[in-house]
Amino acid sequence: MKVYTAFFLLALIGVILFSGTVKGTYQREYRIEVRPDGSAILVIEHRFIKGENESLFRQLSDPIYFSDTFAKNIKSLVSTAAEKTGRLNMTAKNFVMTASVLDSYSVVKYQFYWIEFAGAEDSRVKIGDVFGVEGLFLYGEGTVKIVYPREYIVESVSPTPHAESNQTLTWYGIEDFRLGEPKIVLRERGTYGFMEIIQANAILIAGSIALVGVGSISFYYYFFKARKKVVKGLIISAKAPLPLKVPKIEDAEETVMNLLRTAGGSLYQSTIADQCEFSRSKTSKLLATMESKGKITRKEKGREKVVTLIGEVKEFEKTKRRDSH
Repeated sequence: MKVYTAFFLLALIGVILFSGTVKGTYQREYRIEVRPDGSAILVIEHRFIKGENESLFRQLSDPIYFSDTFAKNIKSLVSTAAEKTGRLNMTAKNFVMTASVLDSYSVVKYQFYWIEFAGAEDSRVKIGDVFGVEGLFLYGEGTVKIVYPREYIVESVSPTPHAESNQTLTWYGIEDFRLGEPKIVLRERGTYGFMEIIQANAILIAGSIALVGVGSISFYYYFFKARKKVVKGLIISAKAPLPLKVPKIEDAEETVMNLLRTAGGSLYQSTIADQCEFSRSKTSKLLATMESKGKITRKEKGREKVVTLIGEVKEFEKTKRRDSH
């Protein structure tokens, strides 16, 4: 075993030194898709710009190299990890290699299935102890992506990933990893604590609080303000009959005239302002204009002004004269 491990380390150093001479044209990605039972599919992708590093591409896409070197090295690493973690049923199988030559680049993918890659117990999946084995990232520097099941959430992770989306944690390099990292604890959804429920539903809770606030303000306005208007209307009705409001489809002058007709021809100026929902100054200017046009008359009555339709006054005087005869 020691001789075999020494041979593997020498081969690994050779590959790393060789690939280290490539600057920006040879890219690697380690993708680990973790399952709820702790097993995982591991994919190592080598990407080359077409026409460059052809010798490395040919080496990695060679089926013999894949089966005799890569697969054996992985099995040796998994065996070491099984002893280190105590998960003695740990094994690697279903090795697959694909090579593709596209328009601008070439891709070689190594894939295999790792049984008991992570520890799974008590609604949690714990990832990281296998990274305590030296040389797990066989080809050195590269992007690392760990994809976890949709029914799980991340309880803790170290080091902090550079990006996280679509159930995927991403690190753009392995230089920040210490031995035993990345270290991740996943927890099954539905096992939240109180604070985690609040955090997970922060937007919904904030929206609910906002709705309650708006509802409270609306209740205050309609209950207290509307009540105040009713009381004010009762006070006004003690001075003069309170006519029904007419639809606001006419212009301001027509609205006032219809209001006066509804009230029998006369109303206090303040009542007109309230019923038409005009300001006091607007009402005064409007009535002055109507008075200049001969549509109404205004007479002082105490501290108020009584507004009367001129047509209604003339009709009243005619009726009075006929009754006297």
